[in-house]
Amino acid sequence: MARRSLGKPGYVMRLQRGELEEKARKASLELDLLQNSIERVIAGACSGAVTSNQLTRPALRAFCAAIERSPKDQASRKSLAHLLLVVHQKADFLTESAEIAGRRLSYVSGLVKLNDRRGAWLAQPESWVPSTHNSRRQFSSLARHLMARFPVPVFMDEAWLDASPGTRHLRDWFVHVGLGKNIRTAKTPIPLTKMMAHHFLEAPDSFGVLGALRWGQVHGLGGDRRLTEALLGSRLGTNFGNDDFWSSVIRFFIANPMLDHRHVGPIIDYLHDQKFEGFEVVGENGVVTPHPPPQPNLSMRGRTVPALLAAVDRWHGELSKRTKATGRTFKRSGHAGLRLTDTQGHPTWQIRELLSASELALDGRQLKHCVVTYVASCEAGLCSIWTMERKLEIGFEKCQTIEVRDGAIVQCRGKRNRYPTASEHQVLQAWSRQTGLRIGSYVSAED
Repeated sequence: MARRSLGKPGYVMRLQRGELEEKARKASLELDLLQNSIERVIAGACSGAVTSNQLTRPALRAFCAAIERSPKDQASRKSLAHLLLVVHQKADFLTESAEIAGRRLSYVSGLVKLNDRRGAWLAQPESWVPSTHNSRRQFSSLARHLMARFPVPVFMDEAWLDASPGTRHLRDWFVHVGLGKNIRTAKTPIPLTKMMAHHFLEAPDSFGVLGALRWGQVHGLGGDRRLTEALLGSRLGTNFGNDDFWSSVIRFFIANPMLDHRHVGPIIDYLHDQKFEGFEVVGENGVVTPHPPPQPNLSMRGRTVPALLAAVDRWHGELSKRTKATGRTFKRSGHAGLRLTDTQGHPTWQIRELLSASELALDGRQLKHCVVTYVASCEAGLCSIWTMERKLEIGFEKCQTIEVRDGAIVQCRGKRNRYPTASEHQVLQAWSRQTGLRIGSYVSAED
């Protein structure tokens, strides 16, 4: 009689399933034990035994990822582990972040950068005694304990917290000032007078280092906070090239204090376009013809406010006739858009990213401003441009064009460069809360 195969007995299958469940339970328990001990996370992350992908808590994942980006040599990791443990024992900020100049920057990144300069430490972390429970002040105190003999402005904390490429010189400036040297003798992108250097050191704590440079420059020339913030919301917020020319522009603004500061950004865009920016014109046959900057020798000598505003207005009209390379597209910034609905689920407002030169040109034509001049910056990934639209009975109406740069909303302008209305500013705030983008203090609503 043939024997029938009955397969694995049911109890064997239950046993195997139980073993798998037991393994999963033990793995979950081990993960909980790990994540409940910052000391174990530090030791594991610095040795390479623990990776950010293994962790489930967002704060710990970000903490571990910052360690993974640090130098991997044994001496550096050993020193970093020691520094992190000392900070954990004495302070409260280890897995937190700070808001500086409109951005969220993690304290662990700052500790990594401080550890990178351990050869220049003026004291050891063990001798540091924090005098406050405020996280921002604790980090400031530690940075100065390790790297400074003389007072350093709070805004210079950004030098350590900003881990992005190309920021090493900011840390050089911190050390320079901390050793009692004058910021004028550091390698700053613009020359500073004695008065500018004095005002640089007195910039608000909420500013970043480069914002403080503009603050020092503007105040040293006789300007005020409102002009500084208007400049920080323009191309001059992060670009310090061609200082001789732009210093003359800043002097022009200071000499005309009654000029509405809402015109500062558009004037700067116009001057930049005329003096430095080449452009392309698309003919009827589709042939693209490149052109040099319209006025490469442009200067501010003899200019008046009415004539300059009239030139800016004419330029806005001309922009609709030329396109900076039709078909040029941009990579997505990675930020999410916004879509608001009413109680019935019908759309009311939306914010979406503009991803081509033609979309920027359309936004500029409809709102009569110069956003099309940002094509090159969008292509280079220096900023992203967004449109805010309000739902009508049929379709959407464009209301505001928004510039996002370095994780912050730095400009928001409507038709003919008007500021946002109160309702538009509320939409902007909703987007900020959803995405984590910070709204620059110079982005204000209409009165």
